[in-house]
Amino acid sequence: DGKARYEESSDDHHDHLIDVESGEVFCFYDAAMEKLREKLAKSLGYELVDHRLELYARPLKVKK
Repeated sequence: DGKARYEESSDDHHDHLIDVESGEVFCFYDAAMEKLREKLAKSLGYELVDHRLELYARPLKVKK
């Protein structure tokens, strides 16, 4: 999307979901996703040392 995002560095790992309509960024952590990434890297013969995950999404339209 060409937008730069900066945040303070911390030991508190998290991923991002970015609302493509408003640009709002939501931080989240999911332990199951963390384990899956490590399992995937290991299955390919690698040790995961770092990663970055940004999910780009738009709000669900609620049917009336």
